[in-house]
Amino acid sequence: MKTAVADQKRRIVLPGVSPGDVLSIQQTEPGHFELSILIPTPKKSPPTPSQVRRLKNDHALTPSLSWKQLRKLTRES
Repeated sequence: MKTAVADQKRRIVLPGVSPGDVLSIQQTEPGHFELSILIPTPKKSPPTPSQVRRLKNDHALTPSLSWKQLRKLTRES
């Protein structure tokens, strides 16, 4: 069994952990801790302007009629 001693700032060195790694710490019972390395999800690139236009036009709340067509339907002749 390996042991480690905490320094003045309550730090210990863990084997297999790189600088910048994020760990999940769970206390299973008093005096026992479980550490898990969290794997970050890949970052999505922002949508391109053409993708935004396509999403906006395909959305259910976007009217399919033009303003002229809508005026013709709603105005009395």
